[in-house]
Amino acid sequence: MSIQKTIAHSFDEMKSILLQFDDMSFQKELEIISDASVGQHFRHIIEFYSCFLHAQKNNCICYDERERNRALENSVVESLNTLNLLKSEIEHLDLEKTIQLKQNYYGEKFTINTTNYRELMYCFDHSIHHFALIKIAIETHFSSIKIPQNFGIASSTIAFQNQEK
Repeated sequence: MSIQKTIAHSFDEMKSILLQFDDMSFQKELEIISDASVGQHFRHIIEFYSCFLHAQKNNCICYDERERNRALENSVVESLNTLNLLKSEIEHLDLEKTIQLKQNYYGEKFTINTTNYRELMYCFDHSIHHFALIKIAIETHFSSIKIPQNFGIASSTIAFQNQEK
């Protein structure tokens, strides 16, 4: 499966969960995820992909400087609409394109060359961590919401579990 199809699948999983939320539940701060909301975790995931796609214009990405769009954490519809737009843009990317990545680690700034392919992989891997937190929140506070089977489980873990069977 290509990285674009993998991401499209993960977006479909996110949408299947989002469609089960109302805005009030989506915004509810939950102690189990450090007083964050499910909406804040979805916003964070969406913003990393958005930041990456905005980098296509100037060939430089800095995840630290991403936009914090509160509408994404407060509105299920806004998150759904944004995921649909991102999915469409990602499908048409040149994966081999080289871009610059700027990163700040504890006050020290780095700039390295990277590719669209690598950054899409990063965005996907980063989202798995947040999926796991979302899954914990849903299982603890929203038991009626159905979660896709492998949501929040890393691909390597799924492969290992299948190998163990």
